[in-house]
Amino acid sequence: MEMLTSMTLASMWSTIINAFAGWIVNYGWAIIVFTIVLKLVLSPLDILQRVSSQKQARVMGAMQPELDELKKKYADNPEKLNAEQNKVYQKYNSNLKGMCLPMLISLVVTLVVFFTLYAGIRNLGNEKLYETYRTLDQTYVTANAEVEETWSEDEKNEYIAVAVQDAYDEQTKENSWLWVKNVWKADTNTSEFVDFESYWNYLETNNLTDGSSKEDAQARYDFITSTIIGDSRDNNGYFVLIILCALVSFLSQFISTKLLNSKGQKMNTMNKVMMAIIPISMLIFAYTSNVVFTLYIITNSLMTTIISTIISLVIRRINKGKPDNEIVLKKKNVEVMEYSRNYNKNK
Repeated sequence: MEMLTSMTLASMWSTIINAFAGWIVNYGWAIIVFTIVLKLVLSPLDILQRVSSQKQARVMGAMQPELDELKKKYADNPEKLNAEQNKVYQKYNSNLKGMCLPMLISLVVTLVVFFTLYAGIRNLGNEKLYETYRTLDQTYVTANAEVEETWSEDEKNEYIAVAVQDAYDEQTKENSWLWVKNVWKADTNTSEFVDFESYWNYLETNNLTDGSSKEDAQARYDFITSTIIGDSRDNNGYFVLIILCALVSFLSQFISTKLLNSKGQKMNTMNKVMMAIIPISMLIFAYTSNVVFTLYIITNSLMTTIISTIISLVIRRINKGKPDNEIVLKKKNVEVMEYSRNYNKNK
């Protein structure tokens, strides 16, 4: 059931991306616009998660001095320490489970979208690679059938080459993006076409060989790839998007973490670890995935940073003029306002 749901979502993403590409024509720009729209649709979850995180950071900032003091006082008595810490949590009306729930929901939705979208784009990419080359292959066969017997070998090859090149130029509108020749391959020094063995297996699996032998298909493949990409056959891109993906992911994680921290609060170990793991993970995804998914990661990271910054600025504006450690306390079933020690000292 779970696998079926994932396949359904992956198929849904492929359909939606195709719809955007039908409107925008180019898949590179289509995925960028799609990602922006998707992020805006999911922004309420980001707002909920960000507000909850800000509240949690605010509460923890106020409790921390008391918790640190208890750790020193009851360092040799874990049971007493735990009991006194619970009193502090009750005093500050701190419900970590409740505050973590929005973060958990946001995380689950983010992971589901990420991995089902990855699967959808990967499947769509494989289909496009096969379709793209098969169109050129069929163009070759058609053009070869149209040549005159009286033509020389060079004239025949030139006629076929022109037909194949025209078909390729038409496909370029959809499949290229800026410097990248084919968005369904990675931005690396790899061929922009599917490799022949994979293509031949695809033909055999789907009974699309049309009576051609593997040797004939290989000869057509060599002619087509050498005619179109020639000396640059192993250069789909220049690793630009892969490096950019890692940098943008790092900056997004860094800025988001900084926005959550209170003034003067240092990053904890978990934040530092995540700041290293996430960019490295995105780098691996970008290197092993096609350009369409890499553009999704970059655009999504930028949108996350922008939305997080706006939300944080709005929250700070709302709380402007209030002490940083102002917390709602539960005391005798009545909520009262208590200020931090620093505030009381300066009063």
